[in-house]
Amino acid sequence: MELSAYFTHCNLQPGHLALALNLAMTQSYKGGNFINAAAFARRVLELPDAAGHHNDMRKKAQLVLKNSEQKARNAHILNYDERNPFNIDCKNLVPIYRGSPSSPCPYCTSTHSIDAKGEVCATCNIALVGVETLGLVSQSNPKS
Repeated sequence: MELSAYFTHCNLQPGHLALALNLAMTQSYKGGNFINAAAFARRVLELPDAAGHHNDMRKKAQLVLKNSEQKARNAHILNYDERNPFNIDCKNLVPIYRGSPSSPCPYCTSTHSIDAKGEVCATCNIALVGVETLGLVSQSNPKS
C-alpha cells in the first residue's frame, strides 16, 4: 500500500497518473485503509476526463468514495502523508519529508537518508552519497 501511495506523487502523464491512483485506491480499500482510499478516489475524480476514456474508473472511484466515507477509518498505519511533499530514500524506499535532513548523490542527485552519507549510491553505484564535488572526480587506489 505504501509504495503504491508513493507512486501517486511521481510526475506522470495524466493517463498514467490515473492508473497509479486507481491502483493505490484499490489496494487501500482492499487493505482496510478507507481514509486513504477516499483520498485517492477524490484525486481520481479531480482528474480531467480525456474524451470519456476513464468512465469505468470514475464510477469505481465514486463507489469507493461513498463506501470509504461511511467506514472512515484506517486499519493500518502507513508512513505516508499526502499533504507533505517528500522524496523517496533510494536505499530504504521510505519517504524523506520536506525539512528532514537528507544526503543527495552528487552524480545522479538521488536522495538518501543522512545515515547513508559516505556510502556508494544505491541508484547509480558510481558516487559517494553526500560528498560535494564540482564534477566527476575519478580516483584509483594504488596497490601497496
